[in-house]
Amino acid sequence: MKAILLILIGFSEGVIVGVALVAFLMVLDVIPRLIDLSNSENSIFLYQKLIVLGSIFGVITDFFNLTLPNIFFINKLLVVLIGLIFGIFIGLVAAALTETLKVLPLLSKRLGLKDYMDELLFIIILGKVIGSLIYWLFPRLWFLG
Repeated sequence: MKAILLILIGFSEGVIVGVALVAFLMVLDVIPRLIDLSNSENSIFLYQKLIVLGSIFGVITDFFNLTLPNIFFINKLLVVLIGLIFGIFIGLVAAALTETLKVLPLLSKRLGLKDYMDELLFIIILGKVIGSLIYWLFPRLWFLG
């Protein structure tokens, strides 16, 4: 009985988190803005597949506690690759969210950088990627103990 209750609670929590994520992405139009910013309207079906596959992969990885293989230099290469992918994703979502909330256009107008909007967006994304790479490649920098 206790196991069934725990399964129901865990499933309910997963549904709540999933609904909150979908609500966040839909209400703020993050994914449509991301598609618009990357000029990839013809790849909408690919975006749908990748979002679902990424979610499934994340759940499986977390549920089964999968780890990276420890094969010579491949482990370090995978960490760099995964860090780069996470950095790009976070940077693109941050850029789309910033565009959605109209913070960046307002900021660029006030600073007199309205003609340099593409460059400003690229610098923000590049900063997120570099920050993620530093975070993943040098984890001892973040250890305070």
